[in-house]
Amino acid sequence: MEHTKQKRTKRNRVQNITFELLINGRSYSVTATPFSIPTGDTLYRLSYNNGAVHVFGWDEGLDRYAERDVQADVIPPVIELAIAGKLNEFASQMQDAA
Repeated sequence: MEHTKQKRTKRNRVQNITFELLINGRSYSVTATPFSIPTGDTLYRLSYNNGAVHVFGWDEGLDRYAERDVQADVIPPVIELAIAGKLNEFASQMQDAA
């Protein structure tokens, strides 16, 4: 049996999510790309101010989106909470649209 990789078309490409945050008088530009894992969960690869890439996903214990990549640079808690809030808004909008 031959294994072939499904071709990606523009129709099934995931769109990046971009948003701005203003925290303590400082502006943060965030770019996030959603992706699914085999369990069906949606995770987000994101970076802010063109920095390192972080992976966010739903954390049942915290009942919010949180950074899942323990090897990544630590995000200051105030920034992580603001990003989590925006991801939650986006996920709610996507659920309502479906």
